[in-house]
Amino acid sequence: MFLIVIGFFISSVYTYLILPDNEGSEPKINPTLYPILYKGMVIIPYKANAVHLHHWVLYFLICLISVFIYIPHIFTGFSLGLFIQGIKYKDSCTFICDNPYKG
Repeated sequence: MFLIVIGFFISSVYTYLILPDNEGSEPKINPTLYPILYKGMVIIPYKANAVHLHHWVLYFLICLISVFIYIPHIFTGFSLGLFIQGIKYKDSCTFICDNPYKG
């Protein structure tokens, strides 16, 4: 339990230092690696649109998987923190966006 709390604390620090305060903004560390990352966000192009895979989805899956297979508790706590942080954005359930790689 202690390691889960430590992981949660680390996710809070990460959120404060790296992630944007508002939805629609870019993270402070924002690499682009076509066709997976666009300015630090997981955005996969599909024709004129793109799928924005929010970070909270990935961390929620890690939390779910940790129920069935062993994942270090510190990483589970980190994932739980970023899941909670991510669903607090107003656009947290908007998965289709304009394709930022075009134009």
